[in-house]
Amino acid sequence: MKTATLKATGMHCNGCEMNAQEFVSELDGVKKVKANFKNGEVKVEFDEKKTTLDAIKAKIAEAGYKPQ
Repeated sequence: MKTATLKATGMHCNGCEMNAQEFVSELDGVKKVKANFKNGEVKVEFDEKKTTLDAIKAKIAEAGYKPQ
């Protein structure tokens, strides 16, 4: 398992956190997701054999936020 903390701009409330978490958790191999709108971060624990950082960033973007 690998853990990554990604910056994600555009989150401004608890609902945004839940939305980002829901989208990222759809990926196969994602074990835990915790978004924090106050510091603009999404922390993800994932199996790098099943998914990639690029796939996680794509899901964050799909949720409506800008991954960095």
